[in-house]
Amino acid sequence: MTAGGNEARRVRVERNIYRRPNGVLEVGFKDASGIQRWRTVDGGIMAARKVRDELLARKGRGETVAPDSRLRFGEAAKLWLRGPVLDLRTTTQAGYRSAVEQHLMRRYGNRRLDSITADDLAALVRALRQQGKSEATIHAVLGAVGRIYKFAARRLGFSGMNPITLMLSSERPKVSQATRRPTFTPEQIEQRLAATAEPYRTLFTLAALTGARVSELCGLTWADVVLDDLDDAEITFAWQVDRQGNRRPTKTDGSARTVPIPRELALILARHKLASRDVSPEAFVFATCSGRPVSQRNVARDVLSGRHSSAPRTCTGGRLPRPPRERRGTRWGRALDALVPSHGRVPRPARWRER
Repeated sequence: MTAGGNEARRVRVERNIYRRPNGVLEVGFKDASGIQRWRTVDGGIMAARKVRDELLARKGRGETVAPDSRLRFGEAAKLWLRGPVLDLRTTTQAGYRSAVEQHLMRRYGNRRLDSITADDLAALVRALRQQGKSEATIHAVLGAVGRIYKFAARRLGFSGMNPITLMLSSERPKVSQATRRPTFTPEQIEQRLAATAEPYRTLFTLAALTGARVSELCGLTWADVVLDDLDDAEITFAWQVDRQGNRRPTKTDGSARTVPIPRELALILARHKLASRDVSPEAFVFATCSGRPVSQRNVARDVLSGRHSSAPRTCTGGRLPRPPRERRGTRWGRALDALVPSHGRVPRPARWRER
């Protein structure tokens, strides 16, 4: 109680943490201009300590601590999309834009950043699950929220709390429980190779034995494939093709790599090179008749879905040595056995068209 009989507005709990008469905790601090500011905490003493420690750490790093209570989520999201997001890959930009426009703007567009709480985001997670969204999609939506708050703190002078940091583990999306993509067993690989026609058979063989992504295989040119010495052949994966058919560098520098390949796989690629229309260094290894790279969509349809017939499109005979007896039974030999019929002849398409 104060001397005049009025109840104090705040009671000190511990350093920088105070409690109002209604029980709500607040964190007190001074901003960059030396003005005393108060931050309401959505939670108990542990949440208040976390807010306090974050504010003091920011001040210790020399960052500006000046709240902008008028900053709204929609404004920050639009500036974020027109700013750092433009430096990302096209597909990443599309993913973030979809998350903001389809799931976030209609819920939080007109709300102030400091009014969005962890409970609001937990309700968002539950609503997206009820709509049938996957855990990966929900995780991507929350990721966009977190990046918007970080952008607002760094570029827009917002010093509020990121509500994602206050979410309980039980409220977050369970990405580990999401449906995983099927993994081919060796037997399934052999069956799929036997049921797939050229040139997708060669592409799938290369994918199965090198672990390369479909986008990386579509982006291969003959300059990336070294077949001068079949015993010392190698492939360099440094480019990929996006869904629009544009050739771009791999997503990260660590994705670029050179992979040595066994002689049997080098023979398969050599046979494919002989059957190709254009074998210049800049030509795509797996190309359409127009010279464009094959699309990821057609690869997924013709190979992964197993809808391709085993009959080749336009074939001429081509001989390819079978693996040595000591190689048979290994994964290289089994893959080659699935590709090469027992009579030792391989269908070699002279011309083919992309569906």
